[in-house]
Amino acid sequence: MSSIFKKLVAPLLVMGLFLSEFTGLTAAACADDGAVILLYHRFGEDKYPSTNIRLEQLDAQIALLKAGGYHFMALSEATKRLKNHTAFPERTIVITIDDAYKSVATVGWPKFKAAGIPITVFVSTDPVDAGSSNYMSWDDIRTLEAEGVEIGHHSASHLHMVAAGLEASLADIKKASARFKEELGAVPSLFAYPYGEYSPELVEMIKAEGFEIAFSQYSGPVAPWLNRFTLPRFPVNERYGNMERFTLVSKTLALPVSDLIPTNPVLAEKSNPPILGFTVDSNVRGLKVLACYPNHLGRAADIIFASPHRIEVRFDKPFPKGRGRINCTMPAGKGRWYWFGQYYLIPGRALD
Repeated sequence: MSSIFKKLVAPLLVMGLFLSEFTGLTAAACADDGAVILLYHRFGEDKYPSTNIRLEQLDAQIALLKAGGYHFMALSEATKRLKNHTAFPERTIVITIDDAYKSVATVGWPKFKAAGIPITVFVSTDPVDAGSSNYMSWDDIRTLEAEGVEIGHHSASHLHMVAAGLEASLADIKKASARFKEELGAVPSLFAYPYGEYSPELVEMIKAEGFEIAFSQYSGPVAPWLNRFTLPRFPVNERYGNMERFTLVSKTLALPVSDLIPTNPVLAEKSNPPILGFTVDSNVRGLKVLACYPNHLGRAADIIFASPHRIEVRFDKPFPKGRGRINCTMPAGKGRWYWFGQYYLIPGRALD
């Protein structure tokens, strides 16, 4: 068990088992209103552990999903259900892959295809146009699309959009859209923010460009009550690909929340650390065991109950510059966990 995994859920496991039996977190609370969306990048490229999944890990993950009663759904269908507030089959899994690395075509897709699992690949067009051997070609992408793979928009140059500003980001998106139109005959309606970074202004720009939905890279299931243009995905790589974590996240339920503050995830110095506030649906019981973990803190943050279902997450140590996250978890019953994640961006770090 990794140290991060232990900090996130292990302290609650015993209490969670008790509560799932005795506190009334029953089937009604476990209804699947959303889905788990997984995020991959590379396959079998062991030189890049932060974005790669080893093949033995991938094989084990596919075997677990196939044997575990999961329902596999294309991202376009999940998008329709989120827009229409339509229920999902229990344990719905959606597979997404960012950046269009060559190993998607040569390794990843053949394995998912053989298992009957649909995927969506978010493509940044500049590396494809450059003809890099590490990336798929347009012919590769057309072949995958013809075989049923959905293609998403991931900008042209994979730039840091918040740092680049609205004008540069819009120009980059329009450049990619033109290339998609030329090579595939249409502009994808599904968008993923490069590096998962966004701001309220960028969200409005993405909406204005006609995208149906947009995804970041912080952890959590998706659900209709979340902003459809800032949705989470669970990253899966060598570090976060162990079977203990994978089994847990694949069964998570979206914690039903509303009235989220702050509304801007880009933190100025005076607003760091943030006070994360949200209201949990009154049908969810047992909130006293909710635990929220800022990724830099090394422990759970303090939780203040402003009312029985109004939560404030407080901690004194500011996030370091760069991308920050808070993950909140609690038992949902029947061996499943509620999960709510939140992303932050603290400007000033050297761009990666």
